[in-house]
Amino acid sequence: MPSIDDMTLDLPDPIEAEPEKIRSGADDLDELHNDMLGRSGDTDNQMRSSADQFTDRIGWDISSASADDLMAWEEASKALTYGAGVLRLWAEDIDTYMTDRASIETRWETAKQEMRDLRVSGGSGYAIGQAVTEWLGGENTEVAALEQTREDLRSEHAGIWGTLMDQAEQTKIDLRTGPSQETMERMVEAGLLTAGQIATYGDHYPAMVPDEIDGSEPPHLVNAWWESLSEDEREQAMADDPDLLRDLDGIPSNVRDQLNRDHLEDDHEAVQDELEELRGDLADAPNGPGGSFERTSLSQEIRELEEQEEIMATLRDDLGDSANESDQYLLAFARGEHGRAIVSHGNPDTADNVSTMVPGTTNNWENVNGRSGNAAAVAAEANRTSESEQTAVISWIGYDAPSTTEAPFEERAEAAVDELSRFQSGLRDTHEGASPSHNTVIGHSYGSTVVGHTAMSDQGLDADQIAFVGSPGVNAEHVSELGFLPEDVHVSTAENDKINDRTPEFVHGPDPSDEEFGATTFESDEGTEGGAFPFGDAHSEYYDPPEDPEERSDQDASGKSVEYLGEFVRGIL
Repeated sequence: MPSIDDMTLDLPDPIEAEPEKIRSGADDLDELHNDMLGRSGDTDNQMRSSADQFTDRIGWDISSASADDLMAWEEASKALTYGAGVLRLWAEDIDTYMTDRASIETRWETAKQEMRDLRVSGGSGYAIGQAVTEWLGGENTEVAALEQTREDLRSEHAGIWGTLMDQAEQTKIDLRTGPSQETMERMVEAGLLTAGQIATYGDHYPAMVPDEIDGSEPPHLVNAWWESLSEDEREQAMADDPDLLRDLDGIPSNVRDQLNRDHLEDDHEAVQDELEELRGDLADAPNGPGGSFERTSLSQEIRELEEQEEIMATLRDDLGDSANESDQYLLAFARGEHGRAIVSHGNPDTADNVSTMVPGTTNNWENVNGRSGNAAAVAAEANRTSESEQTAVISWIGYDAPSTTEAPFEERAEAAVDELSRFQSGLRDTHEGASPSHNTVIGHSYGSTVVGHTAMSDQGLDADQIAFVGSPGVNAEHVSELGFLPEDVHVSTAENDKINDRTPEFVHGPDPSDEEFGATTFESDEGTEGGAFPFGDAHSEYYDPPEDPEERSDQDASGKSVEYLGEFVRGIL
């Protein structure tokens, strides 16, 4: 019987196709498309040449398709656009397979190591017991357990390999005959084909563009609907349904910003009017014993509204008169029990890099200014280190965060999955330009738990990389469960942050900053000692800038995490 060390997973060789070369082929088609728009007389030769150039890269001969099926030049623009999208989708499918395969291989090695550790921890008695069992003709339980694990992992791999082969066959068909509607929908959902292109070429797929929306549609269909409207129709829609459109994922950021600024102004004035009325009621309330309760109640209501009015006034001052002035975009705003406040520093629809910051326990719309300040700090670091790129960082108070007593439970995180997943998908759908932005998500405290649940959900998390700071756990036992490569999951916990000391592993899973979790860790400032119960002041200091931003040095221990995150959101780590 083989030993543990001799056992191998023995998966078939991975696919030889190289995603980056396939994407290069798509870039060739984009370049050809641009050339065609300027000099269509040479279109056929260019298409034939381009097809020949990347036929070897993708493994199929599409030269005949470019000559025979795409001869009609009025169809050439559409075919090139679709062809580039199909190739990029195939590259993403390969990336997904390779990520899933890496997860399977990591879990196999982890299972083997756990068996080795069991042998060590069990001591000589355990080893002797295994040997005697085998000598008597019994089954080695270590090997038997690993064989079952290997069978399960091979079965899982067979599933993802079968999916990839189905996708390969569909890609071959799509390149020769044009994309199916399912492929079109996948390309739009992946942000590889803009809704504007769908609207332009939508005669072949009219069912993809709804005539009207009610908010239940996925973001890519919302965006397709918006892009299909004329300017007059868009203005009418904004006038008719501002409350529907202003926080609807798939609507462009500049439109949401305009509608939410109008709403904030109206709501702010309504609060001011209500305060004036309440102050009048308080002045008229009787001073005697009979009026004591009424005066106390009115005074409390006034104090609460005054706090809200101050928050709204500060927010309006920070936003300025327009996004052109402040480069801030108000993507959602609502007061109340289920209030929302989403502010982007930079335009996510045009930025090269887009990061979404998810806050943790007790954060609600009233924390908008502080959380927006955190986003501003990360955006400033990103933009400081690059003059050639645009970066947008979003403060996302887009879910009902838990209270302190709710924080040990997963219900709030699970309830946030749909909202975060839709928001991230919407960022892809509204992004402009031929190349998708580099998208990241940063979760702080319980926000990291939300990010983990979303990444592991059926809906998924559309991001290139994710980061956790001050995390109590992310619902995963190992980084391989999150659907991201280990180098794309970055984690840090400050030395004086007591989040993990006071959050048992059974609550939200192991500490993701532990080496055994397998993620990429980075250093934060050690943080302030002591402070507010239960986790201390260090728990809230991850986004603090360096003490002296103008005099940065290796000796300056402040601002480490925010400097790191500034580079992280740019995708250079």
